[in-house]
Amino acid sequence: MTDQPTTGASAKAKDSCPHCGRSVGLSNWTLLPSRDNKRVLVCKSCGGHFALSNSCKMASMLGGMVGMAVAVALPFGWIVGFGHGSKLYLVLGVVVVALGFGLASVGLARMALGLEAR
Repeated sequence: MTDQPTTGASAKAKDSCPHCGRSVGLSNWTLLPSRDNKRVLVCKSCGGHFALSNSCKMASMLGGMVGMAVAVALPFGWIVGFGHGSKLYLVLGVVVVALGFGLASVGLARMALGLEAR
């Protein structure tokens, strides 16, 4: 008999630091797409430097575009149509599209999360 845990307790978490193995304290804001390709983040536990993997960055961008497309196709037209094109409902529609972009972007980036040591 082995003394290995069978529940996967020893499995490494997706948001664990590549240096120390503890949680890096990653916020949702850092998962949004960024124009800075050389962005380096700092682990809140050990101070080690890391970056998001390329697959995580691409998933974030793809999720944002899909979320924005769905939000424009469905709720934006309904909201603006319901308000008969008034400025208030137009602004509300834009806010819904921005929220759709952000939620889908962060959600897909969380699913594809990977951290690389720098």
